[in-house]
Amino acid sequence: MLKGSFILIFRNLTQRKLRSSLTTLGVIIGIAAIVGMVSATQGISNSIGEQLEKLQGNRILITSSSRGGLFSPGTAGGLTEKDVEIIQRINGVSVAYGQLQTSALVIYGGEGQGLTIVGLSPSDFERLDTLGVEVGRYLKDSDRYATVIGNSVAYEKFQKEVGLRKKLVIKDTEFQVVGIMNKAGGALMTTDSTVYLPKEAMREVFNLPEDRVDSIVVGVKSDANINEVAERISEALRRSHRVTKNNEDFTVITPDYVKNIVGQITGLLSILLGGIAGISLIVGTIGITNIMFVTVSERTREIGVMKALGSTNRDILMLFVLESGIISLIGGVIGVFVGLGLGEGLIFLSRMAISGTTIANGGLSSLRASIAIIPELIAGAIALSFFVGVIAGFLPARKAANLNPIEALRYE
Repeated sequence: MLKGSFILIFRNLTQRKLRSSLTTLGVIIGIAAIVGMVSATQGISNSIGEQLEKLQGNRILITSSSRGGLFSPGTAGGLTEKDVEIIQRINGVSVAYGQLQTSALVIYGGEGQGLTIVGLSPSDFERLDTLGVEVGRYLKDSDRYATVIGNSVAYEKFQKEVGLRKKLVIKDTEFQVVGIMNKAGGALMTTDSTVYLPKEAMREVFNLPEDRVDSIVVGVKSDANINEVAERISEALRRSHRVTKNNEDFTVITPDYVKNIVGQITGLLSILLGGIAGISLIVGTIGITNIMFVTVSERTREIGVMKALGSTNRDILMLFVLESGIISLIGGVIGVFVGLGLGEGLIFLSRMAISGTTIANGGLSSLRASIAIIPELIAGAIALSFFVGVIAGFLPARKAANLNPIEALRYE
């Protein structure tokens, strides 16, 4: 009976090609929207995580909770050089140094640009840096009025390229360029638009307190567990700052911390967009239900013949439920492939939309993201499409099953 039902279903589908195609369209759109949006957001999430892991490496970043953020250390707050000394003595820490950060007007060739300025400890920075220098060298501890600049500062920010041994003017003080960093690119990174100075020179030029730091960069030994070291740092700083765990005035950022934050943001975005796309699927479900009611009306006489030949109400119910499910399943399979293409298109349009904006200048325009092909998502979308079809076809199928065979045979 089941084999015969499938033969009958596919015969009806091929005889009504246009109607079948239009019926599946709503499911195609709904499934494509869900697969496209979820795969695109997950792909962006994976790319962001890879970029951040590459740049952060086996490091921990500590910022002041009062003014800092995940990607921008605070410009004022409760971190000092004393905290750096405390962290340097913690088991598992290989190196720790304080950073200063602000924004300032940088003048080159008579042109001014507002850029991020970072003051650091040269030798410690070189030990922990994972990006590398494209040309020139890193800063040395003996340098005073020297600078290493980000890739965009050298080649994009000013009309004239900033080469080695050129002079940048910051707060009426000249700094000679001794190195240009490799291009970082990626998501939410301002590294390429940063000017790096020796910390002491930055304190002098900006008239900053001797013990102030805006963030602390910590290198973790290769044989140490980075999360355990992070917890030791948190405990030590809580004792030093005399705060409780629920009232910390600092934030300890590890690679896992960053991944969790990015994952939460993109996860919520996927749910939101997937929910919106689900509305299209509901519309498609209603469309299938309407078409199946029409199909039952058109095939009333056929149903009467089937019952006269011995088909039971259950057989008729199963026939129409399966037909509805298969129509929706076909739409789901097509929708998955359309959705994967849609996901790539969404990522491409995102790059185009932010090209030339301040977000792009932060690195998102060079985000090398592609859709995430998630087997569970694809299998779930296909199963969902079949389930939707079964639900949509149940009421029309029950109507068909309950038809009186004598009245059905008389139907014109």
